[in-house]
Amino acid sequence: MKFIDQTQNNVRSNYNSLQATLTQRFSRGVSFKAGYTYGHGLDNGSLNRFALTPQDSRHPELEYASSDSDVRHRFTITPSYEIPGIKGFGQLLDGWKLNAIVSIQTAQPWSMADTGNDFSGTGEQADRWNFYGNPGDFKSGASGIPYCDFSGVADIRKGIGGVNCYQQSQISGIYTNLSPSLAQQCVAKAADLDTLAAGGCYVSANGNSVMLPPKAGTFGTMGRNIFRDSGFKNVDFSVFKAFRFTERFNAQFRAEFFNVFNHPNIANPYGAANGSKLGWDPSGPGGFGAGGATPDTAAGNPFLGSGSPRVIQLGLKLSF
Repeated sequence: MKFIDQTQNNVRSNYNSLQATLTQRFSRGVSFKAGYTYGHGLDNGSLNRFALTPQDSRHPELEYASSDSDVRHRFTITPSYEIPGIKGFGQLLDGWKLNAIVSIQTAQPWSMADTGNDFSGTGEQADRWNFYGNPGDFKSGASGIPYCDFSGVADIRKGIGGVNCYQQSQISGIYTNLSPSLAQQCVAKAADLDTLAAGGCYVSANGNSVMLPPKAGTFGTMGRNIFRDSGFKNVDFSVFKAFRFTERFNAQFRAEFFNVFNHPNIANPYGAANGSKLGWDPSGPGGFGAGGATPDTAAGNPFLGSGSPRVIQLGLKLSF
């Protein structure tokens, strides 16, 4: 088999958005700035170094879909409140200030590619599968999408005795056995029982949506980036205490809490949220659909990037 590699500037992208900002100037100790963005980004290729090749390299235009970095809704607010103080008492009852940064954004897309089976026979290791149902049922998270393994089935045409359906946490590694009846959805929708036996299938926990291999020698019906991750929510909080000693010498003590509620944010399995592509390959069933890490760790920036667990920082600033 021979390959011809081409490098072209033929990626197409489109972005539209509505942006709104509300500002409260300092009044009675309160100030804040709130921002909201509604946007939609589309393209037929978002990444370069970490990008997958198109499923059908003869038709890259068929990859046109929501971009990896598409965030439909994003809201941020940065409130600040200077607490009214009482003079005296060694400055313990004045100079206090509370601050917060609240960030909420809806889910980003993630795509998939089968690098282990080559059901299409192209040798490009970028096949997508067939999908039936609601893509929202395959929302990514800490655990992989439920998987049914047919390797223990003697002959699917005679029944599914021996099928093993399970879900695996990519945080603890624990397997949870699921009802074998989920596999009936796979058999009912299968385009090719032989590829089903080789690749298995993925079924939503409610059994309403299923993803399974295409017929041998064909491409899957899935579009690019049809799935979404679990979004991003984060609250940072800080307390400042100012001390004034002379007209030219003062100090500020800070206690800062990043992700103050310790809310778990799980990385996107593939898209722009990280460069390490985690649960995007269905030929690795235990982790398919799982971020398996927080976004900061997945991107190689533990604690410095967004998405870390709660971090507390204390600081003292002297001004003179």
